[in-house]
Amino acid sequence: MREVLATLPRFEATGPSHAGLAHERYAPQKDDEKEESGSPWRRWLGWMDGAREPEHYGVAYRRWRGSLTQWHTASVEMRATGRLLAGHGNASPTGVGLTLHHTWGVPVIPGSSLKGVLAAYLRASFEPDEVAEASRRLFGVPGDERLGQKASVGQVLFHDAPWVSAWDKETKQGPRMLARDVLTVHQRGWYGTAESWPNDYESPNPVAFLSVRPGGRFLVALSVAPGADEETLRLLRWAADRLCEALRDWGVGGKTAAGYGRLVPEGGVVVAAPRVVSRPSPERDAFKAWGEAQRAAKTEQRKVLEDFDAQWRARLMSLSCEARMECAEALRGWVRNPKLQARRDELLRLLVDGA
Repeated sequence: MREVLATLPRFEATGPSHAGLAHERYAPQKDDEKEESGSPWRRWLGWMDGAREPEHYGVAYRRWRGSLTQWHTASVEMRATGRLLAGHGNASPTGVGLTLHHTWGVPVIPGSSLKGVLAAYLRASFEPDEVAEASRRLFGVPGDERLGQKASVGQVLFHDAPWVSAWDKETKQGPRMLARDVLTVHQRGWYGTAESWPNDYESPNPVAFLSVRPGGRFLVALSVAPGADEETLRLLRWAADRLCEALRDWGVGGKTAAGYGRLVPEGGVVVAAPRVVSRPSPERDAFKAWGEAQRAAKTEQRKVLEDFDAQWRARLMSLSCEARMECAEALRGWVRNPKLQARRDELLRLLVDGA
């Protein structure tokens, strides 16, 4: 594996098809003393610099974004204004970790990092009493038997922020995701064997690593956990706005003091209610088929209402509230005669209320 670049030089031109696999498994042995431009380590860095978004990642990204519709969710796309170094403390053959998606190899910002940034930002920007209740709902609190305080979990889900797909159909390639970076250590002896005190005359020791390129976009999303109350729903947008401020001013990941990890929103925060998923229901489907048959046969609308009341209303009472609402909307579309509106609305009310 460590000789892969020497035996397959074409990789240098194309870049890896899976940046995560290449970063974790294909890194060659580093040259401790010299890292010339032709060394395997330097060639590997140049190869990784050409890593692009995979062709079919857009399908996975859209599926991920669609999965957020099962909760009340506040989401916003955010763009990296500089370099980003998420997961630099992870174990890695290079010595500097980087969080990349296990399946697709694209950069990801862990939800735990976003949660930590927001918690630190609230502690630094507000008085404790101002955000005590908000922090309890967002992050939860540990129990304290001495104070009679029960433990509670956070009522907001901090999702991992995935790379926003930017595949270009015309050029048939995605954007480059990673870039070579360097950390210059001057006190090599002090950081290594510590045989001498730090001084100002040692030669610099550049340490190369990889980071996420500026301009990459990530989908930041917070959702209300199942069972949360109305107060948490009202808190959702406020928390998303504060997280945007924290990512803009503080950044996320490593080396934020050097300007890394700054993200700015692309547009405003969007808060969406969960999408109602229509579950299979033979009774509901049979009712809809009956109604379409009545419409096709041009049955008199008064007769449709009479038959609905006599044959279907009691049968539909066993359905879920969502299914009864679907049936009510279907009947509303079949019976539009203004003279029958009062009777129709009364039957719809009985159906939806389950009376």
